[in-house]
Order: sequence, then structure tokens, then C-alpha cells
Amino acid sequence: MGVRRWLVTALASVSLAMSGCALLLVGAGAAGGYAISKDSVKNTYDLSHAFVYQQSLVVAKEMGLVTVEDHTHGLIRAKVQDANVTITVKQLTKRTVELRVKARNALLMPEVDVAQAVYNKINERL
Repeated sequence: MGVRRWLVTALASVSLAMSGCALLLVGAGAAGGYAISKDSVKNTYDLSHAFVYQQSLVVAKEMGLVTVEDHTHGLIRAKVQDANVTITVKQLTKRTVELRVKARNALLMPEVDVAQAVYNKINERL
């Protein structure tokens, strides 16, 4: 493991331990993989906001019932497998956007498996 990757992993671990937030980084470090928390999955892409939003909307409509479409704020809400799914596309830099997929059931309990299924389907289209 390179020094830089080790340092990023160590800093991320310390930061997460100090914050009390459970987060799992999957893939080759934070820059190369996606992050999973208790109810959401997120990743960054060097793609346009419009493209990521449009592909996310298509997937949400394929997998469930879309209840909110707000392109201006990059927000999609849908009902997928009895979970309330929130998809957000946020512009981070001129070239980079963050995609976050969050899912909770009717009792507001996390449904990370649903979030990951929706994320994976979107990721296949990007």
C-alpha cells in the first residue's frame, strides 16, 4: 500500500472514529470507490449534473414510483421496494458532481440494501 493511500485511509479512519459516524469506503480508497453509510450510498463523478440527474431519474422511474422531481436542486424522491428513496445530485466543482442515494422504510429505519440497489443501477448507466 502506498504511503499516500495509507495516509488517506488512516486520516479517514481517525476522522470517522472521532465523529461517531459509521462509514464504509469500498474500492480503492475514497477517490476510487463509493462510500456507504447506514442508510445511503454516495460517489463522485466527472460528469455533468444534467446527465447524472437524468440517468438517476430514469432508474428511479424503472425501479419504483417517482414522487418528486426537482432538477434545479438535483432532488428525486421515489418509493422503491416499500422504501422511501431520496436521490441527490450535487455540483461539487465545475466538472464534478456527487450522487447520493438514501433509503429508509416507513418507520424511518435505514434500508441500505435498497439504496445500494438503486445506486448500482444508476452507476451502470453512467
